[in-house]
Amino acid sequence: MSYVTLKNQKRISFMMIFCTLLLIALIVRLVFIQILDFNNFKEKAYEQQTRQRTISAKRGTIYDATGEKVLAQSVSVNIITAVPNSIDTDQKEAVAQKLAEILELNKEDVRTKLRKNSSTEIIASKVNQEKAEKVLQYIEEEEVEGIRVDEDTLRVYPYNELLAQVLGFVGTDNQGLYGIEKYYEEDLAGIPGKIVGSTDGKGRETPFTNEQYIAPIQGKDLVLTVDATIQGIIEKYLQKAVKENLAEYGMIVVLRPSTGEVLGMANYPTFDPNDPFTPYTDELKAKWDSLSKEERTNELYKMWRNRAISDTQEPGSTFKVVTATAAIEEGIVNMDDKQFNCQGSMQIGNWTIKCWRYYNPHGTESLRDGILNSCNPVFMQVSQKMGIATYCKYLDAFNLNSTTGIDLPGEVTGIMHDPETMTLVDLATTSFGQTIQITTLQTAVNYAAIANGGYLVRPYVVKEIKSESGNYDKKIESKVVKQIMSEDTASQILSALEDTVTIGTGKSAQIAGYRVAGKTATGENGRGDNTKYLAGFVGIAPVSSPEVVVVMNLYDPKGEAGHGGATLCGPVVGSIIDEVLRYLEVPTDCAVEESEIKEVIVPDVKNMTVAEARQTLLENGFEIVSDSELKDEDIVKDQIPKQGATLMEGSTIRVYVNDNERQTVAVPDVRNKSQADAIAEFRKAGLNVRVVGTGIVIHQDVTPGDVIQKGSIVTIKCVDSTELP
Repeated sequence: MSYVTLKNQKRISFMMIFCTLLLIALIVRLVFIQILDFNNFKEKAYEQQTRQRTISAKRGTIYDATGEKVLAQSVSVNIITAVPNSIDTDQKEAVAQKLAEILELNKEDVRTKLRKNSSTEIIASKVNQEKAEKVLQYIEEEEVEGIRVDEDTLRVYPYNELLAQVLGFVGTDNQGLYGIEKYYEEDLAGIPGKIVGSTDGKGRETPFTNEQYIAPIQGKDLVLTVDATIQGIIEKYLQKAVKENLAEYGMIVVLRPSTGEVLGMANYPTFDPNDPFTPYTDELKAKWDSLSKEERTNELYKMWRNRAISDTQEPGSTFKVVTATAAIEEGIVNMDDKQFNCQGSMQIGNWTIKCWRYYNPHGTESLRDGILNSCNPVFMQVSQKMGIATYCKYLDAFNLNSTTGIDLPGEVTGIMHDPETMTLVDLATTSFGQTIQITTLQTAVNYAAIANGGYLVRPYVVKEIKSESGNYDKKIESKVVKQIMSEDTASQILSALEDTVTIGTGKSAQIAGYRVAGKTATGENGRGDNTKYLAGFVGIAPVSSPEVVVVMNLYDPKGEAGHGGATLCGPVVGSIIDEVLRYLEVPTDCAVEESEIKEVIVPDVKNMTVAEARQTLLENGFEIVSDSELKDEDIVKDQIPKQGATLMEGSTIRVYVNDNERQTVAVPDVRNKSQADAIAEFRKAGLNVRVVGTGIVIHQDVTPGDVIQKGSIVTIKCVDSTELP
């Protein structure tokens, strides 16, 4: 007779309870998997059984202000991918060899990717159509499975380095990394598409699979406020100025003061966004191989940096308009009262602070005199009258502790003194633009307020966002942040700035036919042996109805012409204003003054005999020259300068009767020479000259040493140097 012992009963009971609990746990788990977490496991199963290949969306196009010139666009290219598990093992070596050959890749790198146990490997991206067709032909002829050629996009910048730091660039994944490309990423990027196909557990394609194609959605287009022609003008002048004056870097900003539209923004040195990881300047190329990885990275960041909004410097005397605004608004000074005195320097606490013309003090002056003479003591005296608390109120009014709010990444704020710890010495130095720092863009916004009647405007670079299909269009309107001075105050300061260009330190910015207002600056960054200067100039024109504000800064110029803003930047800003206003077809607002130098329009003598050409040129006040012997019966095939140019009477017109007789000459350096000596030197070199102003030469529009054709025109700007700071 068998029986169950108490011990066995306990064991059986324990096993039953354990099995019951295990069954309950399994049921709970099944409920969780099949009901509560159904979507998650469904998604995992889908991922195991399908493979997706991403199709890049075409980024939106970026246009200049005209809406016609393309500054950035995406073009169709291809991406080559592989599914390693779908490629026959005995084919992998041959496939790696052929792909490396067609795509010009390292064979070992391709072989490594094909040997991986992964669902997808990118073999090459941004592949042009020619190479893509060769790959397609190969995989078709050899019946290779697991290699795919899909659509991709490549970002192209047709104007190369034009507007580079503002536009920015994209990475290999077509994502915006800098500039407008980064700031407007959400609008430009679009939505990627994809190709979905079925796979087995090892990631191999299943037989008779039907791939599903989901088309990408193109990104939105941008229309900028920046005009490509104006941008080209300012970049041309900036590059020349930086190189000639051996400056570390330079910046120019052109604003429309009534709206805050950025018509141009340039930095130099620059780079090509089509190839952003390659050094662009000759100097950087020469030392590139000797740099460490970290040093190369730092150099690239400097190359990409939009210094006009991301770097602050002591602005120097262009900041004096802030002090003048505060003084007039507070009613503590009248623009034309002679209540200030320049003795060459002022004692503030233990500091002796000099005027730039300390060797020949300005004497008794008004605020207007202080502006047009750029006299530091006047502004120190003005600031002492106001006091720290009142003065700091106007620094806040100009938003100098904030950014301007421009629609670009990387903008920094100005650096002002803390009102709680600010001293009388700090107050004095701030009054004329030292011991504080602001950006070039902030200076432009300050002067825009003076030009537009006292309103602080938000600068912006994108004026329209739209879709190619036409179903979306957003226009960006200008925004007035606040009024920071009365219209009367703005008018008074604008008047003083016009005097600065007419009779003061800004004469170098004068141009024919337009009233120009402006201010010179020579900022100091650092002290003693570490001092680096910032040469600057701001121009506003035409004064009767301001259309442009142009700010130019050169950092650490080390050339023979010195570091003064009036000499280095004034004539450049004048030339920029002249070209820009004429391009915009802005009517002149003043009569062109008569000059002792009579200018004549060059006639067309092409296809004339030499005898006829000589007679025509003599009748118009010109002489005929050539690099070969001329016979009266020879036919003139070309001439330099061309028809329509204006030249001073007595200049020479070089004619050519043969096709291969062009001669060139190195441009002489006539800076700091008298007008007469400069003309004589150019004529000796076989060059023609156009003269602006009188006195000594402070600027020539062709860089000394450049090689140009004989007969070409070089424009020089002359001023009375005794009145330049």
